[in-house]
Amino acid sequence: MRQYSAAIYANENLLLTEVLEKIEGDLPTIGINVYGSSLAGSEISTATAEYVVGKAESISEEEILIVISDPQNDVEHIRKFDGTVIDMTGTFEGLMDEVYVVEDPIVYILNSVAKDKDSVEAVATLPAAVFGKSGIDDLLSQTRELFAFSNAETKVFENRLAFNLFFSDLDQGILSGYRQKLKQETGVDVDVRMIAVSTGFVLDVYFKKDVNSDIKFSVSPDEFTEKLSDIIGLDSIVKLAETPNRLSFTGDYIHTIVRQIIDALKDITGED
Repeated sequence: MRQYSAAIYANENLLLTEVLEKIEGDLPTIGINVYGSSLAGSEISTATAEYVVGKAESISEEEILIVISDPQNDVEHIRKFDGTVIDMTGTFEGLMDEVYVVEDPIVYILNSVAKDKDSVEAVATLPAAVFGKSGIDDLLSQTRELFAFSNAETKVFENRLAFNLFFSDLDQGILSGYRQKLKQETGVDVDVRMIAVSTGFVLDVYFKKDVNSDIKFSVSPDEFTEKLSDIIGLDSIVKLAETPNRLSFTGDYIHTIVRQIIDALKDITGED
């Protein structure tokens, strides 16, 4: 079996660690090097390996490049890469020859089920993981500080998310940029909320016409799913409910992204 080499470009280690461990477990024949900007020079450890993060200008010999963080000032370095790119940032589609696009989980579902975007409305309930490791760290810190009756210094959230819920607006608030991005990428103005969980999400899609029942990307559980915590850690998107005009989905935000990356790698390498 042919061995491939892959470079991963990342600037935060929440998603990076998940991707590394999944590749090590599912595709152990792929050799991995890690590159980045803010992480350059640091060491990343998984259960089975350690990686020293190099600078983006050192990317050269690998055959596959996985971009999981905004490349910021490294775009020109990455554009020199002569291989297949798996991109979850939306930066390189159209700029490079062979690009696999990894979509945000909400975008992925809406683009799969909403053939007529004008006949669809949606409500997304999101986890802190939308803002990466810093978002989860803020949530955990706020929760601890609440029990200690003190105030936590936060990196992302100006307001308290712990034991709370954020609503969204297109023009203001911490979720406005995310909501604008969803509308740009799906054509649907999604009503976005954020709850105090780490990685689980819920998406309710409402159809003005008949519901689109031709769903191939999700699984339906044998038993009723009672808790969001039952979903966290799963690779699959779960279809919670279907009515004549509504589909409800849930999943793990991070694992849904990782699954798309692994599927792209399997397609490139020909491994099952």
